[in-house]
Amino acid sequence: MCAPTEPNATAATTTTTSSPNSTTTTAQENDKQEYHCLDVWAIPPEMYTLTNEERKKTLPTLHRHHKGPFPPNSLTTPSPITLSEEVTAIIMLLIIIGGPLLWIWSTIAALLFGSWKIRTAAVLISTILAYHPLPSSPEFSEKAMASTYTQCLYKYFSYRFVWKNDALQKVQNAEPFLAAGPPHGVLPIANLLSIPGTNVLGCMKFVGAPASIVFRTPFLRYMTLYPSIHVDRASIIKNIVENGTSTGLVPDGIAGIFKQSDHAEVVALKHRKGMARLALSTGTPIIPAYSFNNTAAFSAWWDPYGILENISRKMQASLFLYWGRFGCCPIPRRVQITMVYGEPIRVDKVEGGNPTVEQVDELHERILDGIRDCFESHKHALGLGEKELIFE
Repeated sequence: MCAPTEPNATAATTTTTSSPNSTTTTAQENDKQEYHCLDVWAIPPEMYTLTNEERKKTLPTLHRHHKGPFPPNSLTTPSPITLSEEVTAIIMLLIIIGGPLLWIWSTIAALLFGSWKIRTAAVLISTILAYHPLPSSPEFSEKAMASTYTQCLYKYFSYRFVWKNDALQKVQNAEPFLAAGPPHGVLPIANLLSIPGTNVLGCMKFVGAPASIVFRTPFLRYMTLYPSIHVDRASIIKNIVENGTSTGLVPDGIAGIFKQSDHAEVVALKHRKGMARLALSTGTPIIPAYSFNNTAAFSAWWDPYGILENISRKMQASLFLYWGRFGCCPIPRRVQITMVYGEPIRVDKVEGGNPTVEQVDELHERILDGIRDCFESHKHALGLGEKELIFE
């Protein structure tokens, strides 16, 4: 889900890739570690009716394990899906992702070419779509996260969780945390599905933090039926410190959309240090993660001069062209999407809540290293062995 644009971020002119001096785990070290995978799409429906404690005891029996990294391309088998499940997933995606496009263009056409009655109706309908109440009770959220619709989305994207060693146990036992899971892509699907996955299957209180505009964008706002908060600093601090609930961010945010590439995994995070600053001011641990194939679900086009990117970042709304399945439809391709997460990065609270530049830079590098390790340790098993991770 969308992360905030860093107000102090500067334009990136250089890139950072893995280096011999990086703290990223080496191949020899990887061979000695235990690797694990949970095929979320394969969870039997009856598992969703269990209590958290019952799921904690039962789910480990569904984990796949491997000494050393999983073999190349071994985690690339698409999940089986029935026609009814696929149609259900497509309809949901068409409403949430295609709906905003229909609304935008029909409203523009009505305002430009319609009569006063049509223009008035367009404004009224837009207002209703943007502000009509959405169910917000915890009971509804729990039902939505464990629903058949969510399970259809898991199958559509062959959704998986992957991790090393005891990272899962450490995350489950950690204090309320901030999770950093780039890249954004056109739509951060891995991050969206991590909300029900983490709550229901990870048995943790977890919310996403989309850009504020998402809460008022017709049709797109239905994503917030999964537990969500506004991405502003005050909401995040309240959620973690007062509510004791972990929060997931897509740290490259809207800027990350405009870095999507067919040849490399480019993450706009080198100069975006807001997460490190926030973690230091609150003493919140950080979970580094990586969203595999977020960038493969859609193709995108924007002008080569950066005009749309600059407008998008100032408006906190993305303006570009995109397409997915069936050539020109706003339906994501049926790619296999995986959320890989690493071990928590412990963060000590800075006295007074005002970290120094050096403290922010040091933690930021640890975050980048953690994200890099998530990518490098698992990219071969997930079919992206030829891809390079670049921080811009």
